[in-house]
Amino acid sequence: MAADFKRFIEDSREISRRSFLAIAGWVGFTVASVIALFQSVKFLQPNATYEDPPAFKPAGDLALPSNYAVGSTTVIIDKRVVINRDSDGFYAISLICTHLGCTPRYFPDVTSDLVLAGTSISKDPDTGQEATRSNPILPGFKCPCHGSRYFRDADNFFGPAPRPMDRVHIEVAKDGKLFIDRSIIVDHHYRLKV
Repeated sequence: MAADFKRFIEDSREISRRSFLAIAGWVGFTVASVIALFQSVKFLQPNATYEDPPAFKPAGDLALPSNYAVGSTTVIIDKRVVINRDSDGFYAISLICTHLGCTPRYFPDVTSDLVLAGTSISKDPDTGQEATRSNPILPGFKCPCHGSRYFRDADNFFGPAPRPMDRVHIEVAKDGKLFIDRSIIVDHHYRLKV
């Protein structure tokens, strides 16, 4: 084949049918290879992302800090965020299970079934609360996928989750509304003072 191509280069006035088909075949192979390589590289990048932007302001009544009572837990399920307010201020939790990324659900009682079954549960490191037989009910989150459980402040205490859920940045914007950025992970002790 290389001899055919050399002959074609030396005498381009005369081209045999065999030389023409060999050149056309190599051109077709090269074009197909380039297209396949391009598609392979393109496959690695998603065409579109359907997720909401990581930064947002809660809608409606949830936008103003004054609408949150001390001790409240507000779940914004479509944004996968929880806004908690305690006596020290506000903090936001990314509602993504640290095991495999499912969305845990909030329940007013995540501990009583474990306590009644005899499972030992550690104290909540933030509040110091402990579920006991006399007081088995503590609020928190249950992951529907593999059963991980978290206290209200996102500390994991049961199941395969390897660590607490992430805390995300929360601040008051210039217009006085809460602003949450899920792309910024903050320290576990971060609080927004209002």
